[in-house]
Amino acid sequence: MTDNASRQPRGIPAGGQFAHTAHDHPAVGLRGALHVDKEAATYFADQVDSIQSEGLQGALSASGRRLKFTSNDGRTFEIRQDGHLDEDGTPGWAIENHDCEDPSAPTYGRRYESRTENLGEDLANALADADAIDAFTLNAGSQRYDFRSYDLIDGEHALSVACFADIEESGTDLDVEFDHDTGTLKVSRNGEELTGADADEAVRDLIDSVDDDGPDGSPTGKLAWHMERSFRIAAAKDDSPAWTHKHRTEGLSWEDRNDYR
Repeated sequence: MTDNASRQPRGIPAGGQFAHTAHDHPAVGLRGALHVDKEAATYFADQVDSIQSEGLQGALSASGRRLKFTSNDGRTFEIRQDGHLDEDGTPGWAIENHDCEDPSAPTYGRRYESRTENLGEDLANALADADAIDAFTLNAGSQRYDFRSYDLIDGEHALSVACFADIEESGTDLDVEFDHDTGTLKVSRNGEELTGADADEAVRDLIDSVDDDGPDGSPTGKLAWHMERSFRIAAAKDDSPAWTHKHRTEGLSWEDRNDYR
Protein backbone atom coordinates (compact mmCIF):
# COMPACT_ATOMS: atom_id res chain seq x y z
CA MET A 1 0.00 0.00 0.00
CA THR A 2 1.11 3.55 -0.62
CA ASP A 3 0.47 7.00 0.77
CA ASN A 4 -1.66 8.00 -2.20
CA ALA A 5 -5.03 6.35 -2.79
CA SER A 6 -5.83 5.65 -6.46
CA ARG A 7 -9.41 4.67 -7.31
CA GLN A 8 -9.98 3.18 -10.73
CA PRO A 9 -13.26 4.58 -12.11
CA ARG A 10 -16.19 2.33 -12.93
CA GLY A 11 -18.92 2.46 -15.52
CA ILE A 12 -19.23 3.13 -19.23
CA PRO A 13 -17.11 6.04 -20.53
CA ALA A 14 -19.18 9.16 -21.21
CA GLY A 15 -16.46 11.57 -22.26
CA GLY A 16 -15.20 13.56 -19.31
CA GLN A 17 -13.12 15.95 -21.42
CA PHE A 18 -12.95 19.57 -20.36
CA ALA A 19 -15.39 21.48 -22.56
CA HIS A 20 -15.33 25.25 -22.14
CA THR A 21 -18.89 25.67 -23.40
CA ALA A 22 -21.38 28.00 -21.75
CA HIS A 23 -24.93 26.87 -20.97
CA ASP A 24 -27.87 29.20 -21.47
CA HIS A 25 -29.30 28.86 -17.96
CA PRO A 26 -26.64 27.71 -15.52
CA ALA A 27 -27.99 26.41 -12.21
CA VAL A 28 -26.22 28.83 -9.90
CA GLY A 29 -26.73 28.88 -6.13
CA LEU A 30 -27.94 26.24 -3.73
CA ARG A 31 -28.60 22.76 -5.13
CA GLY A 32 -29.84 20.77 -2.19
CA ALA A 33 -26.99 21.04 0.32
CA LEU A 34 -24.41 22.03 -2.33
CA HIS A 35 -23.75 25.67 -3.25
CA VAL A 36 -22.51 26.07 -6.84
CA ASP A 37 -20.90 29.26 -8.14
CA LYS A 38 -21.60 30.71 -11.61
CA GLU A 39 -18.36 29.64 -13.28
CA ALA A 40 -18.71 26.07 -12.09
CA ALA A 41 -22.33 25.86 -13.22
CA THR A 42 -21.51 27.44 -16.59
CA TYR A 43 -18.38 25.62 -17.68
CA PHE A 44 -18.52 22.35 -15.71
CA ALA A 45 -22.22 21.49 -15.98
CA ASP A 46 -21.75 17.72 -16.41
CA GLN A 47 -19.21 17.50 -13.62
CA VAL A 48 -21.41 19.57 -11.30
CA ASP A 49 -24.40 17.31 -12.05
CA SER A 50 -22.35 14.23 -11.13
CA ILE A 51 -21.20 15.78 -7.85
CA GLN A 52 -24.63 17.18 -6.96
CA SER A 53 -26.27 13.79 -7.50
CA GLU A 54 -24.36 12.40 -4.48
CA GLY A 55 -26.01 14.89 -2.12
CA LEU A 56 -22.69 16.27 -0.86
CA GLN A 57 -22.85 19.19 1.57
CA GLY A 58 -20.63 22.21 0.93
CA ALA A 59 -19.61 24.55 -1.88
CA LEU A 60 -18.35 24.00 -5.42
CA SER A 61 -16.42 26.75 -7.21
CA ALA A 62 -14.34 27.00 -10.37
CA SER A 63 -11.25 28.91 -11.39
CA GLY A 64 -9.75 28.44 -14.81
CA ARG A 65 -9.67 24.73 -15.63
CA ARG A 66 -10.15 23.54 -12.05
CA LEU A 67 -13.01 22.88 -9.65
CA LYS A 68 -12.74 23.16 -5.89
CA PHE A 69 -15.05 21.42 -3.46
CA THR A 70 -15.17 22.67 0.14
CA SER A 71 -17.15 20.69 2.68
CA ASN A 72 -19.18 22.41 5.40
CA ASP A 73 -16.46 21.63 7.92
CA GLY A 74 -13.70 23.12 5.77
CA ARG A 75 -12.19 20.11 4.03
CA THR A 76 -11.13 21.00 0.47
CA PHE A 77 -10.51 18.99 -2.69
CA GLU A 78 -9.19 20.20 -6.04
CA ILE A 79 -10.68 18.54 -9.11
CA ARG A 80 -8.82 18.87 -12.42
CA GLN A 81 -7.68 17.11 -15.55
CA ASP A 82 -3.99 16.45 -14.95
CA GLY A 83 -3.13 14.71 -18.22
CA HIS A 84 -3.74 11.10 -17.20
CA LEU A 85 -5.95 8.98 -19.46
CA ASP A 86 -8.54 6.35 -18.64
CA GLU A 87 -7.96 2.83 -19.95
CA ASP A 88 -10.04 3.74 -23.02
CA GLY A 89 -7.90 6.81 -23.74
CA THR A 90 -10.35 9.39 -22.38
CA PRO A 91 -8.81 12.26 -20.37
CA GLY A 92 -9.61 11.59 -16.72
CA TRP A 93 -10.07 13.71 -13.63
CA ALA A 94 -7.86 13.83 -10.57
CA ILE A 95 -9.33 14.52 -7.12
CA GLU A 96 -6.70 15.75 -4.67
CA ASN A 97 -7.02 16.60 -0.99
CA HIS A 98 -5.93 20.19 -0.27
CA ASP A 99 -7.21 20.78 3.25
CA CYS A 100 -3.75 20.46 4.81
CA GLU A 101 -0.27 21.65 3.84
CA ASP A 102 1.71 19.58 6.33
CA PRO A 103 3.41 16.66 4.51
CA SER A 104 3.43 14.69 7.76
CA ALA A 105 -0.36 14.91 8.18
CA PRO A 106 -2.15 11.56 7.66
CA THR A 107 -4.46 12.94 4.95
CA TYR A 108 -1.75 14.85 3.02
CA GLY A 109 -1.24 13.97 -0.64
CA ARG A 110 -4.17 11.60 -1.16
CA ARG A 111 -5.17 11.45 -4.83
CA TYR A 112 -8.04 9.72 -6.63
CA GLU A 113 -8.58 9.14 -10.33
CA SER A 114 -12.08 9.49 -11.75
CA ARG A 115 -14.17 10.30 -14.81
CA THR A 116 -17.15 12.60 -15.23
CA GLU A 117 -19.95 10.09 -14.60
CA ASN A 118 -18.22 8.77 -11.44
CA LEU A 119 -16.97 12.12 -10.17
CA GLY A 120 -19.61 12.57 -7.46
CA GLU A 121 -19.22 9.02 -6.15
CA ASP A 122 -15.42 9.23 -6.11
CA LEU A 123 -15.43 12.66 -4.45
CA ALA A 124 -17.78 11.30 -1.78
CA ASN A 125 -15.37 8.38 -1.26
CA ALA A 126 -12.42 10.77 -0.99
CA LEU A 127 -14.25 12.84 1.62
CA ALA A 128 -15.29 9.75 3.59
CA ASP A 129 -11.72 8.39 3.51
CA ALA A 130 -10.26 11.65 4.83
CA ASP A 131 -12.88 11.77 7.60
CA ALA A 132 -12.18 8.14 8.51
CA ILE A 133 -8.45 8.88 8.87
CA ASP A 134 -9.26 11.74 11.23
CA ALA A 135 -11.37 9.37 13.32
CA PHE A 136 -8.69 6.67 13.47
CA THR A 137 -7.01 6.70 16.88
CA LEU A 138 -3.71 5.32 15.57
CA ASN A 139 -3.27 7.71 12.61
CA ALA A 140 -0.05 9.16 14.07
CA GLY A 141 1.72 5.80 13.97
CA SER A 142 4.28 5.03 16.68
CA GLN A 143 8.02 4.85 17.27
CA ARG A 144 8.17 1.65 15.27
CA TYR A 145 5.52 2.27 12.61
CA ASP A 146 4.73 5.03 10.12
CA PHE A 147 1.02 5.38 9.37
CA ARG A 148 0.17 4.74 5.69
CA SER A 149 -3.60 4.45 5.24
CA TYR A 150 -6.94 3.71 6.85
CA ASP A 151 -10.01 2.82 4.77
CA LEU A 152 -13.61 1.83 5.37
CA ILE A 153 -14.85 -0.84 2.96
CA ASP A 154 -18.47 -1.61 2.14
CA GLY A 155 -18.57 -5.20 0.90
CA GLU A 156 -20.17 -8.45 1.96
CA HIS A 157 -19.06 -7.37 5.46
CA ALA A 158 -18.26 -3.90 6.79
CA LEU A 159 -14.47 -3.68 7.11
CA SER A 160 -11.88 -1.18 8.23
CA VAL A 161 -8.30 -1.65 7.06
CA ALA A 162 -5.17 0.13 8.30
CA CYS A 163 -1.65 -0.08 6.90
CA PHE A 164 1.63 0.86 8.59
CA ALA A 165 5.26 0.77 7.43
CA ASP A 166 7.79 -0.80 9.79
CA ILE A 167 10.52 1.80 10.42
CA GLU A 168 12.88 -0.83 11.85
CA GLU A 169 12.57 -3.17 8.85
CA SER A 170 12.62 -1.30 5.55
CA GLY A 171 10.13 -2.62 2.99
CA THR A 172 7.95 -4.29 5.62
CA ASP A 173 4.25 -3.44 5.87
CA LEU A 174 1.92 -4.22 8.75
CA ASP A 175 -1.73 -4.55 7.71
CA VAL A 176 -4.63 -4.63 10.16
CA GLU A 177 -8.14 -5.62 9.06
CA PHE A 178 -11.21 -5.58 11.27
CA ASP A 179 -14.55 -7.13 10.33
CA HIS A 180 -17.24 -5.04 12.05
CA ASP A 181 -19.96 -7.59 11.43
CA THR A 182 -18.13 -10.53 13.03
CA GLY A 183 -15.75 -8.66 15.37
CA THR A 184 -12.77 -10.46 13.82
CA LEU A 185 -9.27 -8.89 13.73
CA LYS A 186 -6.63 -9.97 11.20
CA VAL A 187 -2.98 -8.86 11.47
CA SER A 188 -0.59 -9.46 8.55
CA ARG A 189 3.05 -8.67 7.86
CA ASN A 190 3.85 -8.42 4.15
CA GLY A 191 0.76 -10.47 3.36
CA GLU A 192 1.48 -13.26 5.87
CA GLU A 193 -1.12 -13.53 8.62
CA LEU A 194 0.16 -13.40 12.19
CA THR A 195 -1.61 -15.10 15.09
CA GLY A 196 -1.28 -15.48 18.84
CA ALA A 197 1.87 -14.11 20.47
CA ASP A 198 3.33 -13.09 17.09
CA ALA A 199 0.36 -10.83 16.37
CA ASP A 200 0.44 -9.39 19.89
CA GLU A 201 4.14 -8.55 19.62
CA ALA A 202 3.70 -7.00 16.17
CA VAL A 203 1.04 -4.51 17.32
CA ARG A 204 2.28 -3.83 20.86
CA ASP A 205 4.14 -0.64 19.88
CA LEU A 206 0.99 0.81 18.26
CA ILE A 207 -1.06 0.22 21.40
CA ASP A 208 1.66 1.68 23.61
CA SER A 209 1.66 4.88 21.51
CA VAL A 210 -1.75 6.09 22.72
CA ASP A 211 -2.55 7.62 26.10
CA ASP A 212 -5.34 5.15 26.86
CA ASP A 213 -5.00 1.74 25.25
CA GLY A 214 -8.59 0.73 25.88
CA PRO A 215 -9.89 -2.11 28.04
CA ASP A 216 -7.65 -4.63 29.74
CA GLY A 217 -6.50 -7.51 27.60
CA SER A 218 -3.97 -8.54 24.98
CA PRO A 219 -2.45 -6.02 22.50
CA THR A 220 -4.56 -7.48 19.68
CA GLY A 221 -7.68 -7.25 21.83
CA LYS A 222 -6.96 -3.60 22.55
CA LEU A 223 -6.25 -2.96 18.87
CA ALA A 224 -9.62 -4.48 17.96
CA TRP A 225 -11.23 -2.04 20.42
CA HIS A 226 -9.52 0.92 18.71
CA MET A 227 -10.54 -0.30 15.24
CA GLU A 228 -14.18 -0.72 16.31
CA ARG A 229 -14.33 2.60 18.15
CA SER A 230 -12.71 4.58 15.32
CA PHE A 231 -15.14 3.10 12.79
CA ARG A 232 -18.17 4.01 14.91
CA ILE A 233 -16.92 7.58 15.39
CA ALA A 234 -16.46 7.96 11.63
CA ALA A 235 -20.01 6.63 11.15
CA ALA A 236 -21.33 9.22 13.63
CA LYS A 237 -20.38 12.17 11.38
CA ASP A 238 -23.52 13.74 9.93
CA ASP A 239 -22.39 13.31 6.30
CA SER A 240 -20.78 9.88 6.67
CA PRO A 241 -21.62 7.20 4.04
CA ALA A 242 -25.15 5.86 4.53
CA TRP A 243 -23.95 2.24 4.73
CA THR A 244 -22.05 3.03 7.94
CA HIS A 245 -25.06 4.49 9.80
CA LYS A 246 -26.22 1.17 11.23
CA HIS A 247 -22.93 1.10 13.16
CA ARG A 248 -23.60 4.37 14.96
CA THR A 249 -23.51 4.04 18.74
CA GLU A 250 -25.28 6.13 21.34
CA GLY A 251 -22.73 8.07 23.35
CA LEU A 252 -20.12 8.29 20.56
CA SER A 253 -20.00 11.35 18.30
CA TRP A 254 -17.69 12.88 15.71
CA GLU A 255 -16.35 15.14 18.47
CA ASP A 256 -14.85 12.06 20.19
CA ARG A 257 -12.26 11.44 17.47
CA ASN A 258 -8.69 11.01 18.60
CA ASP A 259 -9.42 11.85 22.22
CA TYR A 260 -6.80 9.30 23.30
CA ARG A 261 -3.94 11.18 21.60
